[in-house]
Amino acid sequence: MILSLPIQQEPKRYAPVHTLMLYLTEECNLRCTYCFVKKEPKFMTRETALRTIDWLLQRNISGGEYELLVNFFGGEPFLAVDLMQEVVDYGRLVRPNVYKTFKFGATTNGTLANSRVEKVIREGELALMVSLDGGPGASRLRPMVSGRDSYSLVRKNLPKLAEWARLCTARVTFTPDNLELLKNVRDVLDVAPVRVALSPVVEADWSGSQEALEEAHQELGDWFAAEVRAGRRPPLEVTWELLRDYRERLVCQRRPARTCPVGEGLMAVDSAGNVLPCHRFLHRRQDLLGGVEAGELPAERWRFAHLTRAEIPDCQDCIARTVCGGGCRAVALDGGYGLEGVHPNHCLLMQSQMRLVARLYEELRMEENFCRALAQVHSDTHYQELYQLGS
Repeated sequence: MILSLPIQQEPKRYAPVHTLMLYLTEECNLRCTYCFVKKEPKFMTRETALRTIDWLLQRNISGGEYELLVNFFGGEPFLAVDLMQEVVDYGRLVRPNVYKTFKFGATTNGTLANSRVEKVIREGELALMVSLDGGPGASRLRPMVSGRDSYSLVRKNLPKLAEWARLCTARVTFTPDNLELLKNVRDVLDVAPVRVALSPVVEADWSGSQEALEEAHQELGDWFAAEVRAGRRPPLEVTWELLRDYRERLVCQRRPARTCPVGEGLMAVDSAGNVLPCHRFLHRRQDLLGGVEAGELPAERWRFAHLTRAEIPDCQDCIARTVCGGGCRAVALDGGYGLEGVHPNHCLLMQSQMRLVARLYEELRMEENFCRALAQVHSDTHYQELYQLGS
């Protein structure tokens, strides 16, 4: 009887959005050489910002999700701190018969830490992703608009931002020219006791860098293992996420269900109110998904929402197979590899990282300190996606 039932041909038309990357501005006071944003003087209007909150609250958009995360992005979002405050206040209004709540976060370069910034962080209970690539040398790729060094300013501000925020993570971006990973992590931790998310620039020219990359991960792994054995939890959040996923899929060799949350659980709205599959699609105007004035998402959204592991090449012998879904879709598209393709630099970087993860797991899995720390992987599931995206 069961075998005679028809097979569903159409994919399920339900993919609620629970995380929104909101471009309050595309302007920035830094000129990081690796940034994908063009830094244009575009600011979201108050009307568009508040309409975006109403748009996200609609059942056609967020479905049955009761906890929604809005992450302020840019540019530098604290250049629009007054608008950010209005959005936070508007999101916290009590609405009759609307049983949804907001959490707020921001991805910032850490150069702004005045009283208005403190107010919105504290009152909004913001989680922060603060860009700091390491010490003075590592920060040379992040000059101010004037050309001045930005490191001293961010170093002064990071302890304050970490104190004000609900959760604070330093995003350490690295390129082939900045591969002193352990030194960079230590330099950040010397400034403030924050979580750290290592974020490689996939689009950089990694040719000839494989040996240096392996050495950097080897050194990082030695430190990580030594910290665990000493009873300390290294605050490398992406590494802990990968260790958790690696352990859970080790026996069954199951692949991730999705490549990334693009167009499904996570979407973005630019400064003009256009809806994007995710924040990395900012300059891909051909992939716009309407605007926040609409009551529903267009049919084009489903090419992203239904992008599962079945569409991404299955590399059977790859060490990263059980945790890798093929990387960022915008990076693959921009590199000419298509929506279902994989940028080869993603493979290089992911495999190197997973060799580190596999080694750490084998070395530490019988250690009590390791098992206890692994059980403490951060439980804020919405924020986990921002770690993994590098935001």
